Amino acid sequence: MGKLGSALQEKCPRCGEGDLYAHKSYLPFSKKPFQMKKFCPHCGLKYEKELGYFYGSMFVSYALNIALFVTCLMAYLILFKDSYGWTYFGVAYILITLLMTGVIFRFSRSFWITMLTKYEPDIKDVKNLETLKFEPNIGK
Repeated sequence: MGKLGSALQEKCPRCGEGDLYAHKSYLPFSKKPFQMKKFCPHCGLKYEKELGYFYGSMFVSYALNIALFVTCLMAYLILFKDSYGWTYFGVAYILITLLMTGVIFRFSRSFWITMLTKYEPDIKDVKNLETLKFEPNIGK
């Protein structure tokens, strides 16, 4: 599958099997798109290694937001500049950004953990897999 494929599919970076997130929803109208699992249900990898582990994913998110802004701006300048004013662009961009929040958040975390974790599908954390039998697998 490869590292980028694993990040795009939001799968465990070590085994490529388990899901990173508890729900498939991307719409940011509830907390569902932001609920990450504690451990991989297949290999037992602990996703958040330490407190603040995902702070670096904010830089990925920032880069994705810049790319989204540039894409929206180019589309506006090429397709809509003569028909609509800047106010329409601003409102449309804010709405697009709000709707894309779940996608950008999830991909930036997925990309961050995938780039920092080695692909080792044969390794299993038995202790973490045992923990999953007794407690729910949803992070903070």
